Amino acid sequence: MAVDVVMPRLGLTMEEGKIITWLKKEGERVVQGEALLGIETDKVSVEVEAPASGTLGPVLFPDGATVTVGQVITYILAPGEVPPRAEPPSHQPSTVGHTLEAGVFPPPQSPERPTGHHQMPVSPVARGLAAQLGIDLTKVVGTGPQGRVLKEDVQHMAAMLQPEAAENSVEPLQGLRKVVAQRMLHSFQTAPHFYLCVEVDASQLLQTSERLRESIEKVSHVRLTFSDLVIKIAGQALHEHPEVNVVWDGVGIRRLDTANVGLAVATERGLIVPVLHDVVRKSLAEISSERHDLVEKVRSGRISLHELEGGSFTVSNLGTFAIDQFIAIINPPQAAIVSIGRIKERPVAVNGQVAIRPTVFLTLSADHRILDGAEAAQFLGRFGALIEEPSLP
Repeated sequence: MAVDVVMPRLGLTMEEGKIITWLKKEGERVVQGEALLGIETDKVSVEVEAPASGTLGPVLFPDGATVTVGQVITYILAPGEVPPRAEPPSHQPSTVGHTLEAGVFPPPQSPERPTGHHQMPVSPVARGLAAQLGIDLTKVVGTGPQGRVLKEDVQHMAAMLQPEAAENSVEPLQGLRKVVAQRMLHSFQTAPHFYLCVEVDASQLLQTSERLRESIEKVSHVRLTFSDLVIKIAGQALHEHPEVNVVWDGVGIRRLDTANVGLAVATERGLIVPVLHDVVRKSLAEISSERHDLVEKVRSGRISLHELEGGSFTVSNLGTFAIDQFIAIINPPQAAIVSIGRIKERPVAVNGQVAIRPTVFLTLSADHRILDGAEAAQFLGRFGALIEEPSLP
């Protein structure tokens, strides 16, 4: 019996995936566990493995196609077996907590009614937009599953029909940028943010960095960065203030056993936050090496879902962009995020005299559902104290 190969769900927010390239050809022999194709989700690029051994059936979607989660993309056939007619999967998940093979959740399917002589499936949003813009749907090429016409297809056709307005056309958000926008909007609308800021003397931290750099880099084989030091400090502060090492679980607070620190990384595709797990137990050399590997994976699109999940706190450092101070939006479901500006020599008062010291601004954004002002202030105070007097090996 033919075995369905479907677009897998690789995260709770994933609704569709893009086929990057097929690694096997139709009619080719495949072995269970062997990579069939590469796909790109809103977060990562991964390979889809064969769920069974046999012969690869017809490729139902080409390279570059965007496919809905749960949609059949090919079949694994037994010798001499004829592939079934390609149809949307009829099975649907009964509960959110249950998954099919490879974690697949096929989405609910709704029948499409053709309008006039247009027989291709059309999303309701695309149909409404076409009517609003006066677009003939029979002339629109659909890029969705099974040629489904999407809103973006109608917008593309509208731009083609009005080339003089192309410079002013709206570019719809897609992929990772769309997900980041949705998550940040949701965070800002649902989490009551409040903010605390402190300026701290970074003299001792800079001296500590210089003292440790050679020995750390001999072990880690990568350059020690300010972010490495801050991640270690964040873990120590979270360990000492467990009330901050929590996440919002929809209806209440879930406390975490380990301090898992995320680092905001800017990429061409958008903002991605890989997570360093249990940083309290890791040496500075281990953190430096892991941070380097995670950033490389993020920028090359090889990051795994495990490396993006489980964070309890996020560090966002824009100091390399010559930013003195900024305010970040909380990365849900975490309780807080710290924004770090550049270290810069500034005038400060020392023993009643004006002196020049390298200082840095720390701005904490906190979720008032989880933390009150005193708890957040104590945490940020300890964070700053660990920068001014670091107790790093």
